[in-house]
Amino acid sequence: MKSKKKESVLQVKLRASLTYRITLNVGILFFSAGLLLLCLFIGVRLGTVSRGYRELAMDYCNALESETIDREQVEAECKAFVVVTEETGEVIYQIGREPERLHLGKWYFTSPKERFELYVKFRLPVVLSGTECHGEAVFDCTEQWQQIREELLRMMLWYLVISFVAVFVCYVSVRAVFRPVDEMAIQVSRLNLQNIHKERLNVEGSKNELKTLASVINEMLDRMEQAYEAQKQFVSEASHELRTPITVLQGYSSMLKRWGAEDKEVLAESVDAIESEAKSMQELVEKLLFLSRHERRKLPFAKEWFDMGDVVAELEKEMIYLSESRNMKCELCESVRVYGDKQALKQAIRVFLDNAVKYTKEGDTVSLSCKNRNGSCEIIVEDTGLGMRKEDLEGIFGRFFRADTVRGKNIEGHGLGLSIARLIIDGHAGKISVRTQYTRGSCFTITIPRQRGV
Repeated sequence: MKSKKKESVLQVKLRASLTYRITLNVGILFFSAGLLLLCLFIGVRLGTVSRGYRELAMDYCNALESETIDREQVEAECKAFVVVTEETGEVIYQIGREPERLHLGKWYFTSPKERFELYVKFRLPVVLSGTECHGEAVFDCTEQWQQIREELLRMMLWYLVISFVAVFVCYVSVRAVFRPVDEMAIQVSRLNLQNIHKERLNVEGSKNELKTLASVINEMLDRMEQAYEAQKQFVSEASHELRTPITVLQGYSSMLKRWGAEDKEVLAESVDAIESEAKSMQELVEKLLFLSRHERRKLPFAKEWFDMGDVVAELEKEMIYLSESRNMKCELCESVRVYGDKQALKQAIRVFLDNAVKYTKEGDTVSLSCKNRNGSCEIIVEDTGLGMRKEDLEGIFGRFFRADTVRGKNIEGHGLGLSIARLIIDGHAGKISVRTQYTRGSCFTITIPRQRGV
């Protein structure tokens, strides 16, 4: 039983291999071409024999009309020659005897017990003494068929030898061509998370399409490595962000457990701290879930038509209430109809406003505007706060990104807001442009394009 299982597995692998399939197709092609050539050979040879006997039958008819027919010669060359009147069907001249079960036609194969026989029969018009007749000539082609069959067998033997050699050469050639593919498969099978950063396919020995294939696979491996490293960094940074609030919660809970429950000041401080850290963890987890849904392509957008000017006006009121120490102003708030997810876009704009408040100090100005640009919606969030350096611009939309200039300034945040905002804007085919100057503020411009066909 074990040997049969191994054999079946090998057969499956063999049938699945490109070499086997290509060689099999070439073999089928040679076999089909051989059958076609053999049929063509038989047709040509039998056609030649048929034309020769037809000319002979015409000579018999002409000789009979001119009364110069040689009966002995006809008997030696022809199996039967019969002349029948057209009107009555009466036989008026006959040489030899027609084999039984022969009807009017061209070729007849008979297979009596003694031997295989082949006959050809022709019907030609004849005029005898003014009477319209027709002559039926039957010729025995058995000897010619035996010669044709012998030649056919020799051709088949040589063709089989040539086909076997051609298929073998094809198999060897295809194996040589696909050997680099086998090597690629072996290399790819060795890939895992531990060696994905150093294992790559060798493209030096490959040529043409195989070299292109190897290069494409290497590019795919590079992207996989980048995605894996990004995932590792994401998990590491998320763990780091969660570690701090968890440590705070554990510290305050231990303090409450020991003596804080009896001290009202300690109890109040602990409750406030636990509440603050729990809220921070909740925000972080919600942001992580948002990003996770995007990674799985399950980020839903409930799109509808709405007025972005109304949304900007609502956000202005919220920010005035939440940041009384900043100088909030809305320079322009035009009515612009937008097709998109109202709550998601509001969340994205709120991210830019929250950052503007975070990175400004008391008395700084945060401005918000909404403009109609030929049907497209342009939202500008500008502040006169900390600003950014040019080298920080490349990473501000990365996850957990915090510029070195803000570290140690006791500015809350997880570095996920701008990542989420960009995902939302990208989901609406929008664009974000940034203009900033260190210590003088930043300006974010969000453009939501006009819906096509509207």
